Amino acid sequence: MRRALLLLAALLATPAAAQEGLYPQIAGEVNLGLYTNALTRMPDQRRQGAASFLFGEIAAGLHLSPNLSIQGILHIEPVGEQEPNDGWIAFRRQGASLENLVLDWRPVQSVSLFAGKFSAPFGRGHHDFPGIFPMIRAHEAYLVTEALGFGARWTFLSDPTFGEHDLTAATFTLDRTFLSETLITRRRCCTEGYERYSRNTAAQGGPGNTGRLNNFAVALDGDNFSWAPGLSYHLSAITRGQGSDGTAREWGYAAALRYEARWTETLRTLFFAEHVVFRSAGGRPVEEVVDSEGNIADTGVSERRRFTTLGARTSYGPWRATIAWQQDQRKRSANTVPAERYTEISVGRELGWGFSVDAGWQFVRYARDDGSAGNANGPVAVLRYQREF
Repeated sequence: MRRALLLLAALLATPAAAQEGLYPQIAGEVNLGLYTNALTRMPDQRRQGAASFLFGEIAAGLHLSPNLSIQGILHIEPVGEQEPNDGWIAFRRQGASLENLVLDWRPVQSVSLFAGKFSAPFGRGHHDFPGIFPMIRAHEAYLVTEALGFGARWTFLSDPTFGEHDLTAATFTLDRTFLSETLITRRRCCTEGYERYSRNTAAQGGPGNTGRLNNFAVALDGDNFSWAPGLSYHLSAITRGQGSDGTAREWGYAAALRYEARWTETLRTLFFAEHVVFRSAGGRPVEEVVDSEGNIADTGVSERRRFTTLGARTSYGPWRATIAWQQDQRKRSANTVPAERYTEISVGRELGWGFSVDAGWQFVRYARDDGSAGNANGPVAVLRYQREF
């Protein structure tokens, strides 16, 4: 037993490159950001002000062999509404949750089979949009987390001319097990003002919360074209059954395109675009609807939601400048809300030792609680730390 413990300690203290050929191996990455969002001149005073919070993830993998591993991701973010009320708040309702915990097996180099808890293969920008807040907005709008099931990834084409193309498919249900527990800030379902609760239940409803493996996602990704270096694409589709509060199956589609133009060895520009559409968004949930005569009735509300992102980032050595535009449009049959639009301009720099900083300004058109549109603007900033271990 003592010898096994000494071997494990040696593996943990030895760089991964030096451990080649020795298993098990442990590897991981920290990717965290301290974000600050400040909005001024807002019609709603409770939402005006500044909020600082942590957002990011800590990923780790236990590699049992070259083809078998256990991978996990701890996600850190606020789990409730951030309302500065014309002040400055920090780390309010900060929470953490297990986003991924999967067993990954590669029977051959081009095929990967996985099972456990994961994020559905749908959309791309929620993982790596440039800028400060574009990634977080995409994360909130269409990242499908809490998926419990299994799937496969197949690299069906790898060619120097035609590029590398991956096909990913998964079937899943919403995780209601102990793995869905929220850490730090915990609230029972369905506390108002919270987006995540201490543990998922059937009562909270929502698309995919069916208790059965009848939710499906498929994605196609491609890059590494010799005729177009820097070009990559993403296409995906998802369908989720309605939960206890829904009346229809939800369907979603995503398309993303990126191209990095290298002007010189140190100067380059990344152009990025993504469009996501949901039909029967939310599973056409039942809501209280007031008719023209003032009567209140529970009605299934249909919604088509479109989330669009356009942007560009220019990098010169350690410096970068980013401009991004996003629109969240929700066409609803009742209880309508105006489209929200965000324009962000920022500059940033790598600082070394894994740290980087970005700062800029955003212009926001947002949906007010009374159903009208409001406008605001203000500074945004993030201090990031990213390092592998």
